[in-house]
Amino acid sequence: MAASLANQTAVIGRVATSTTSAQLAAGGTGRARYIYNDSAGVLLVSFSTSAASATAFTFRLAANTGQLVEAYGGPIQGILDTGTGNAQVTQW
Repeated sequence: MAASLANQTAVIGRVATSTTSAQLAAGGTGRARYIYNDSAGVLLVSFSTSAASATAFTFRLAANTGQLVEAYGGPIQGILDTGTGNAQVTQW
């Protein structure tokens, strides 16, 4: 079931990404997120407080693709497999 957007305030952020893990979103109860990989590399996304890595991740986002995260309100980390770029993160 999709999260209702009625009476919600969205927060849009841009997070610099590279081959070093970065926090894409902090934890927050009841939040939905949309993560867009705005880079040429593959973004490895981890639902964890620990750093994302090539061997510790939840899912992969190919270049110029996005993923809706509805049922997880904890912190999210991300790391690119190569190069640098950005992750566009919308939270509500």
